[in-house]
Amino acid sequence: MNIKALALYQCPECGSPTLSIDGTDRQKDEIIKGDLLCDRCGNFYLVKDRIPRFVHRSSYTDSFGFQWYRHRRTQLDSYTRRPISRNRFFQATGWPRDMGGQVILEAGSGAGRFTEVLLETGAEIFSFDSSSAVESNWRNNGHFARLHLFQADIFNIPLRQAAFDKVICLGVLQHTPDPERAFKSLSELVRPGGELVVDVYKKSISSLLHWKYFLRPFAGRMSKRALYRVVACTVPLLLPAAKSFRRLAGRVGARLVPIVEYSHLGLPADLNKQWAILDTFDMYSPVYDRPQSRRSVERWYKEAGFVEIAVRSGPNGLAGKGRRPK
Repeated sequence: MNIKALALYQCPECGSPTLSIDGTDRQKDEIIKGDLLCDRCGNFYLVKDRIPRFVHRSSYTDSFGFQWYRHRRTQLDSYTRRPISRNRFFQATGWPRDMGGQVILEAGSGAGRFTEVLLETGAEIFSFDSSSAVESNWRNNGHFARLHLFQADIFNIPLRQAAFDKVICLGVLQHTPDPERAFKSLSELVRPGGELVVDVYKKSISSLLHWKYFLRPFAGRMSKRALYRVVACTVPLLLPAAKSFRRLAGRVGARLVPIVEYSHLGLPADLNKQWAILDTFDMYSPVYDRPQSRRSVERWYKEAGFVEIAVRSGPNGLAGKGRRPK
């Protein structure tokens, strides 16, 4: 943790902007291990392996920490040598490639596939996840001095309000117990003139007729490790059929098989298998999966006071964007 990040942190319990550093192991301006103490309420938060930890319990996000430990590099563009994450990011945001001088918050970073893209823009990045996935992100992107990683709950983000030029949350809201409340929590961090971009699964009849909604009740009874073993054994067996159905009937054909695969992205066989195992596990393991309608997402932006609102179909369902008026 870089000490200068303290300027934007606050106590998640009482909102005090005054956090003191105690008992630290430092390397110059970097805190390796120690505590952040709240001068008002007395709560303390561990800094472990350079990452401030503002959560004290396991939660509904445990499966994500598990999957990103197993697949730390799988979806990184620097690993695949293909701009898959970069294309999805800029398609969803419409943001410029150069955002030097801006301060951006990323919510729900996972192993850092979009963190890597954000860092390429030259911006100062604050990024968090509720799960232990922050450790995988640190291993992938921690060499950037402009990255400030922390572990926190999306409903209780330990940052000062209206402090960020841009806030982004991709692939996360639908996996929280209350997507609207999570959106509101993020909206409060956008400064006047700043932008908030989110995406969320789209609620429709066709989307609800998906294998995951039929099989997840059974998958949910399994431990994460057992489910992963089943997925890792089943996916290679079903991949040929999934690829054939996709060639014959496109996206509709691909959904005839209860796995996910990405041959249409031009991935070589081994990478396609890695992505298929990762995203099939990701499909069946979450505790929450709450798709939203376009009307609901538009209402979230309006009630939060945003203007220039645009909610449209995106690569992950619905992509929303709005600006906080100056």
